[in-house]
Amino acid sequence: MMSETTELKLVIPSDGAMYESTLEFMKKVGLSVTRESKRRYIAHIPNLSGVTVLLLRSADITATIEDGSADVGLLGEDRYLELRQENLPTTIILGDLKYGDCSLALGIPNSWSDVSSIADVAEVAVEFRERGLSMRVATKSPRLTERYLLSHGINYFSLVRLSGTLELAPEMGFADIIADITSTGTTMEENQLKTIQGGTIIESEACLIGNTKDLSSNITKRNKAKQFIKTITGSFESRSTRIDVRYNL
Repeated sequence: MMSETTELKLVIPSDGAMYESTLEFMKKVGLSVTRESKRRYIAHIPNLSGVTVLLLRSADITATIEDGSADVGLLGEDRYLELRQENLPTTIILGDLKYGDCSLALGIPNSWSDVSSIADVAEVAVEFRERGLSMRVATKSPRLTERYLLSHGINYFSLVRLSGTLELAPEMGFADIIADITSTGTTMEENQLKTIQGGTIIESEACLIGNTKDLSSNITKRNKAKQFIKTITGSFESRSTRIDVRYNL
């Protein structure tokens, strides 16, 4: 009979801006990650025994925790909400971790000079429909984008799922507008796109998610996760900074 695994597995991003900022976050809360080389995707936390750190693409973190291959993970809240399976036992444990700030927002061509609000976009979608067309929205976040548009009474649109640079989509004719991640809005501006009033789909920061079913059934892992979480929250408390504790193990 195989023995129960007691090592807590923490997943962090291996790519993009979230990789460096997550390592900096871990260092700041006193949980520095040690990695043997950039080609090694398993690491550890020297001053916290019993924890294995796995480095994966941000897009794979949620699924890895959902299927039980890992227990907890750090990633952008937008990525988690976009990719999570709602019937599986994962949840956000800690939110608003004060890094990875970004917005998922609509980008509208500057040439649409009379469009300055989400209400205007709704009117444009109707105009497309009246001409027998569908307003095309390019995005890497189809779930969040669709829910947002429908919640604002926009029913006539089609989603164009792109994995590359979205800002080029309107100029190249692949889409009419985009819904993309932005931190400063500069990239949109440089590509002749604008944000609009009410056009932010979600404001996002890094969060800690966990497989609550697996953690609740393994007392050793749960205690290790509690220790990990306590270290993070304690670091913020020492700086008189509040984070959002959304789930108590």
